[in-house]
Amino acid sequence: MPSHYLSIDVGSTSVTALIIDIETKSVVGSSTTANTAETTSANDKKIGRSEWDLDQMTELAATNAAGLIERTKTQPAAIGITGQQQGLQLLDNDLNTVGSFISWQDQRSKDLLPGENRTYLDAMGELGGATSEDGGLPAFENVGCPIVTGYTAPNLYWLKASNELPQNVHATTAPEFVVSRLTDTRPVTDPTDAVSWGVYDLAQMGWNYELINSLGLDRTLFSNLADSCTPAGQLTNAMASKLGTKAGIPVSVASGDHQCSFAGTVADYENTVAINVGTGGQASVYVDQPTPRGWLELRPYIQSGYLLAGVGVVGGRTFRTLRDFFNNTSRAIAGYELDPDVLYEKLVELAAEVPAGADGVVVDPLFTGSRSNPKAKAAIREITPGTFTPGHIARALFEAMAAQLADSYREAAKLGAGERSKLVGSGNAIKLNPILRESLEAELGMPLQLGAHNEEAAIGAALCAAVADGSFASIAEASASFASGTSG
Repeated sequence: MPSHYLSIDVGSTSVTALIIDIETKSVVGSSTTANTAETTSANDKKIGRSEWDLDQMTELAATNAAGLIERTKTQPAAIGITGQQQGLQLLDNDLNTVGSFISWQDQRSKDLLPGENRTYLDAMGELGGATSEDGGLPAFENVGCPIVTGYTAPNLYWLKASNELPQNVHATTAPEFVVSRLTDTRPVTDPTDAVSWGVYDLAQMGWNYELINSLGLDRTLFSNLADSCTPAGQLTNAMASKLGTKAGIPVSVASGDHQCSFAGTVADYENTVAINVGTGGQASVYVDQPTPRGWLELRPYIQSGYLLAGVGVVGGRTFRTLRDFFNNTSRAIAGYELDPDVLYEKLVELAAEVPAGADGVVVDPLFTGSRSNPKAKAAIREITPGTFTPGHIARALFEAMAAQLADSYREAAKLGAGERSKLVGSGNAIKLNPILRESLEAELGMPLQLGAHNEEAAIGAALCAAVADGSFASIAEASASFASGTSG
């Protein structure tokens, strides 16, 4: 019986390859390289653009995976793919890229329409009959998420409204693109990725073509749908040669990194609240059936069920904003920048010297608003001369991040998801920050267990490959087997 499975995670800041052994329930090895495929110009960054070269990103991923295979001397039985769920890449009928990949961090859909006092998102919402509750972001019916920048359909709408959408193209996202390149097949989309396009109907479990038509978008732009944990195709000879592995092995349909992270971390779906903090952040609970979502998102889980989650309000980029402030201050006053990683570590050290409660300092961490209050802004309050220090501000920020993540869980419980008895954390921003862990435990009143392995999303993708290859009957069985070990 095969036991080794390879996964590739095409993330925003890095690209990871990982190999697991399902017999020993261990990570054989992993390798991460910086994602240097960004092509955004300096001027475009200033106006909120985020563009990338997906062919270059795929080349980085393949080279990184080849190095891991060579180093571990391990031959995978199948390959799983995950990565950033939102974004847009156009392809022609020969699967060549058309234009740049517009990532989930791109803000162009918030631009005002020429000569109008409304955004592209506003116009899109009006056309599709979106509604909003309690001042939250507008949402289309049954799509599980609000209309936000970076999602695939809003980017398509922006291109269409700006007369920049070419003819005879179709759309894909980054993980699906990598699968397409590995198998030389047209990209397909599973429910975990489809929901992040913004026009996937959870009631029908399919594209809402009536909504798509109302937005003036052609249905041919949208991928064929496929089930999670099924083979999308076989590894081509050319890609097998590049990776240093056998041609013809199955490549699983890509699944979203949020769901894969849950699969790679949580053994007990029913009783766990999972908090992941990477570049973004999510607090998630698993539910068997669709449930009211309030200001949360309801995302299809792998194969069956759903994740009810608070998504993207705070995360590693929240901490990065504080780090960048101090680095910008250093550059402006002293004329030089500090090493970013050293600055991260120093801010955590300084926060550790400040007592819980940050001596009354309060930070509102909503630099880009929230799903329940999209117009919110960040603030630092209740400062005295003695508490106007980097340590106090950092401590208050971490505690505020924990409160936001805990609020997502509390909202899910209030909406009927039920309370959970276990708290599992994943992501480097949690694992490398003891103050954030301490704050989460205080907010949620539960001890925080860390996943036994790093690169949880990549582990989840490898488990998807093992299911697609027949080593497990379901992703739930795979998680229960592999993710059962946690560390305190």
